[in-house]
Amino acid sequence: MLAFCRRPALRLHSRSTYRLLHSHYQAVSECSLTVTGSTGCIDAFKRSVRCVSERGLAFLPRGIAFLGRETSVLSFQRLLPVEDVVEKAAPSELTQLWGSATDARAVLLKPGWPKAKGRSSLVYDFVTGGGPPLKWLQVAAEAHPSLRFGLKYALPCERAAFEVEYQHARRIHQTQVSYQAWLWNHKVSKNDIFADLKRLLNFPDGRVPKKRKLTIAELRNRLQANEVYTHALELVARDVRGLEDAARRVQSHRFAKLFQTTVLPEFHTWLQSTEGLRLA
Repeated sequence: MLAFCRRPALRLHSRSTYRLLHSHYQAVSECSLTVTGSTGCIDAFKRSVRCVSERGLAFLPRGIAFLGRETSVLSFQRLLPVEDVVEKAAPSELTQLWGSATDARAVLLKPGWPKAKGRSSLVYDFVTGGGPPLKWLQVAAEAHPSLRFGLKYALPCERAAFEVEYQHARRIHQTQVSYQAWLWNHKVSKNDIFADLKRLLNFPDGRVPKKRKLTIAELRNRLQANEVYTHALELVARDVRGLEDAARRVQSHRFAKLFQTTVLPEFHTWLQSTEGLRLA
């Protein structure tokens, strides 16, 4: 079986933060919040959720409180402050107030998809102890009715993922989604996987045909003809942290469906990109 050297996959959150949270709380939520609207309103929202200081993070266990420096761009305390001294706040009190037992941790702020002139989109990736901050999200949507909020979150302990959206201060969408799809979209270094899949195709000189683009079906047939289709499944399965047994995942109907309906189409698009056309 072929084997490739893989660069470490980019993870949504630092493992040290995740382990610290998990050691103090039964459940941990991994969240991705997208905020969309006019540039002026987006800037106002950014200012309204910035952490005022690190002192208010001392109510967390020592190791987690130390990581509070990472949360400067997002804090639930600005919109929903703790009534008493925050250092004495119990996780149950914070859950009642925010929906989560901690403030946002390991926050990563990045731009969303490009928008029309005058409009912007931001994505906040973060983790929380306990559940997701659904109560805070509702208050944030009500405080900024001109913005659209989309929260996607996973509960690794339950192997479940969900998404909820607010627009004009009203919840317009809430549903459970595929946990495997969440892992693929948020926990995987796709360029590394696609580069490995490209090698499995074994193109002459490593070049992707330009004159006649291969279809998705032809990509699948080529992997099967090269007798590496199962290995292709294993490459993806092995990179998805949070699903235990790679061999069992490969045989899973849901995983096979994810590979055929999501991974292969995205790989097909990637092959025609600048990165995909580059020689290995």
